[in-house]
Amino acid sequence: MLDAISFEKRGIPAAAIITEPFMPTAEAIAVMSGLPGYRVAVIPHPVGSLNHAEVMARGEAVASRVLDLLLRCL
Repeated sequence: MLDAISFEKRGIPAAAIITEPFMPTAEAIAVMSGLPGYRVAVIPHPVGSLNHAEVMARGEAVASRVLDLLLRCL
């Protein structure tokens, strides 16, 4: 999250992908970084226990959101 915000502040498009339980933390980081309402891509939790096919499915499901985030202006 912090990396994405840092890149965005430098004019480099970025997309943070967050799992659902970490949304409050992501929102707090955005506020503390001066970007309240910073948009992210949210995926279901957990990811660490997924197999390759499941990870690929999650990636495919969030790909259009990530593209939207990368193409937007800060």
